[in-house]
Amino acid sequence: MRVCVFGSSSLNLDAVYVDAAYELGRTLAKRGHGLVFGGYDVGLMGAVAHGVGDAGGSVVGVVTEGLNKKGRPVYPCTELICESDLATRKERMIGMADAFVTMPGGLGTFDEFFVVLSQVKAGELDAKSAILNEGGYFDPLVEMLDRATATGLNSTDWRSNCGVFDAPEPLAAWLEV
Repeated sequence: MRVCVFGSSSLNLDAVYVDAAYELGRTLAKRGHGLVFGGYDVGLMGAVAHGVGDAGGSVVGVVTEGLNKKGRPVYPCTELICESDLATRKERMIGMADAFVTMPGGLGTFDEFFVVLSQVKAGELDAKSAILNEGGYFDPLVEMLDRATATGLNSTDWRSNCGVFDAPEPLAAWLEV
């Protein structure tokens, strides 16, 4: 299975998030899964790629022309794809993956998470999506989404399309079911 992982590309991150991303990568590779990710060797995206690569797994990176011009370091991927912009990059990553994991991140990560979850809900994408909730980072988001379901503002229970996990092993096992 190819797992697309979304997460922060920031350089100023707490080690707890970086360590969790690396362990997620190692766990996925040890279980025989490949990685699809944003291609750059920075932040959590770089850490998860290193985890997969260090454990002997396949790493597919999807980068953009614009970010390449900014000089971002690219992870030495098994396969590297360059797209013109972020929207096309996201579409390519989603199209290449069998399952999705969202790690802590900011605006880009939230965008990717909601696009996948919305496409699954709409029946446009048949895939599992999971949150790696390291350190309770996503607790406020989970609460908000639960509230949207409880109040009827969301027409379906978002949890029927997404699992929330505190550790990589149970997350990977859930993706495999």
